[in-house]
Amino acid sequence: MQTIPEDLTALISDLEAFLLSGLKGENLSKKAKEKRDVFIKRIKEIRASYPQDFKDKRETEESDEFDEADSTNDGGSLNSERTDKDEEAAYDGAQQSPPVAAQDLPSVFKAGYLEKRRKDHSFFGTEWQKRWCALSKRTFYYYGSEKDKQQKGEFCIDGYAVKMNNTLRKDAKKDCCFEISAPDKRVYQFCAASQKEAEEWVEQINGVSDIIPEEDEHLTYDDVGNTSETNLPLVREADIDDGDIYEELPGEVQTLNKSTDYKNYYQGKWDCTGDHPDELSFKRGDTIYILSKEYQNFGWWVGEMKGSIGIVPKDYLMELYAI
Repeated sequence: MQTIPEDLTALISDLEAFLLSGLKGENLSKKAKEKRDVFIKRIKEIRASYPQDFKDKRETEESDEFDEADSTNDGGSLNSERTDKDEEAAYDGAQQSPPVAAQDLPSVFKAGYLEKRRKDHSFFGTEWQKRWCALSKRTFYYYGSEKDKQQKGEFCIDGYAVKMNNTLRKDAKKDCCFEISAPDKRVYQFCAASQKEAEEWVEQINGVSDIIPEEDEHLTYDDVGNTSETNLPLVREADIDDGDIYEELPGEVQTLNKSTDYKNYYQGKWDCTGDHPDELSFKRGDTIYILSKEYQNFGWWVGEMKGSIGIVPKDYLMELYAI
């Protein structure tokens, strides 16, 4: 008896899995359901006509379908949740962090929905999966949604570099993509809703990467002779422009290094849109460095975010680091 090429049997198996499981829960029209049933019936007839070509594959697929029935997948792909875990195991070993609910993440620098690219995907599986992502401290988490009780995966950004990449897609979103990579490690590729949003993710990840971890803080004091501009006092311009201000300052001017001044780093608890030009606008999870608390009796602090300086409502902020 003539046999069917292996590539064709794999294609037929993928099509059957898509019709049986991939469309489960979809709101199909009556005509579409009838068409689906016709395809399923025809595939079963082909299987019955060539049992020797589908025997081994059928056992594997039945097991896969059983696994999918118990899955809480959002339907974006037949095996999306399982693929996430398989890819993590292949590249990073066992899960490095304990399960944590999306809403329980501490010190979130940035969060939101992104499309995450799968390294491997079947003919009928989607290449991009919608994921709720969050940058918490120095770890990048991704979930099925912001209500998930456990992450689908995570990785520490230490040693990783992030950059925009417009070669990942050929559609209208080609300029909305970025990737996070490191030598000898898995490459993570994401697509945002807009180019601006992607650039904000890149900027935020780069910003967190530049912050020296708390456990390495003592290293910043080894070179006591360092007089670089980054260690000059914040009042330097005032010293030059107005001698009276200098005379009112304490005798010893302390120098501040923003990379280790953890107590003055805060993050937004809620979105806040400034009503006046001197007010900073920020979103939930944005990182703000507090320059002054001089006006806290009025409910305001002076903060800096992404190079802009303005007043911020202190009740909208929470400490970024637990010191």
